[in-house]
Amino acid sequence: MRSSPLSPLRVLQALELFGPQARPYNFDDHFDCWGLVQRVFDWLDDGFDMNHEAADETTAGNWQEIGRRDELVPGDLLATHAQPAQAYHVVFNCGQVGGRDLVYDSSPRGRIPLFDGRGRVVADRPIHTRYARATETTDRLRDDGGAYLRLWDERMRFFHTGLHARLVAGGAAEERDLVALRRAAGLDDLPFYCSRHLPRDARGREVYDNAATRHLDYYVPDGAPVPDDLYEALMERGDASAVQPRPPTPQIVAAPRWGVAQGPLTVSWRYPHGAAVSGCRIEVWEESWDLWRYRLQRLDRDAPLTSFEVPEALLRPGSRYAVVVYARGPGGFSGSAVAPFLYRPAAGDPLLTYNHVRPRALRPDAGACVPPDVCVELTWEIAAAEQNQAKAAVAVFADVNCLAEGAQRVFACVQEGADAAACRCAVPAAALRHGHSYYWYVLPTNAGGHDAYAPAEGVFSIAEGG
Repeated sequence: MRSSPLSPLRVLQALELFGPQARPYNFDDHFDCWGLVQRVFDWLDDGFDMNHEAADETTAGNWQEIGRRDELVPGDLLATHAQPAQAYHVVFNCGQVGGRDLVYDSSPRGRIPLFDGRGRVVADRPIHTRYARATETTDRLRDDGGAYLRLWDERMRFFHTGLHARLVAGGAAEERDLVALRRAAGLDDLPFYCSRHLPRDARGREVYDNAATRHLDYYVPDGAPVPDDLYEALMERGDASAVQPRPPTPQIVAAPRWGVAQGPLTVSWRYPHGAAVSGCRIEVWEESWDLWRYRLQRLDRDAPLTSFEVPEALLRPGSRYAVVVYARGPGGFSGSAVAPFLYRPAAGDPLLTYNHVRPRALRPDAGACVPPDVCVELTWEIAAAEQNQAKAAVAVFADVNCLAEGAQRVFACVQEGADAAACRCAVPAAALRHGHSYYWYVLPTNAGGHDAYAPAEGVFSIAEGG
């Protein structure tokens, strides 16, 4: 870890950039508690890898048992154990509101506070996201948990001494009130979910709509596209570009095949027509056997390049890699275009029986209201449909997503061949009721007979009848 002084305001700003939108919590999605720590310090310290400082067998001496809470400062990194273990968990200390200690925590559960105007906790509750989500290393859709400001967790027993020293040198001991710190950092007094109740779903659970950010993957170079303080305003307008304009995501047009044996390993992409793109960022990531991703290379270019050749000297046989491309424009970086591949896999590698391509651009979606008493056409897009979607399974559930206990499936179909490649399916009007919402899913199977790792999810509603 760098030894330079660090202001707690910078830590709060980093936490604001990386949560809570975009995710529910998902360990295999690389946004668990340690995934949050990695992203915060990657941003604060320009690519610093916290694994070398706090998360291997040599770093136990960097942790010290907490004596009194008042010795801690906002920004401290807290842990249940002095070094990684099966139950290892970390959070960021954030300060106090109304005498209550608060932490920033990425986990499946925990007490999320709701404050009144006097800084008193009037409720603590879970929050759920509207969209279930999974990415390439898990078939477990999730719609709960996430990165939030939470009440102190009594399991926290250790703090990181190196970070503590940097924070004290940066003036952290001078202010512990979180509202004052957030104001000084240019943020709202409290995140929106700590200052008001959220809409409820059909099961009565508080939910926020993550439609604007559900596409994000495991790494975003300059933070989430929707700042926490602006999230409610964005959802009311339904226009993400009005909050923070970003260039559109590049589109991969050529990439190494899955299970590539040798180079050249060239990835090519294009930018949407008319996009204001002034440069790009190119990254190469490796995914280890235990599902953690490590960045091997990052290149920032002041020109909108359209191809990149992966240096084979970076690669090891039998490992999985991804080239990740971002467009840069006046509004910052775009979302990521990802080209994953296995490099020289051994015969029998289980990842060879894997469909890594997932549908995108589902329609209708984002809660779109459809007229009653009409057949609803569901459409989506997928790269190389004939190869990656030789079969498509579609399912529609009423009012709750497929994870809910007792979820009612009202329609299902399986398409094959040319019908599947067309990427569309019609739901008869008789299956849909006025005034209800519907969650729909499409799961492709490739020409090799392998299912995608998880279905893609869309949401629409049927208008009330006249």
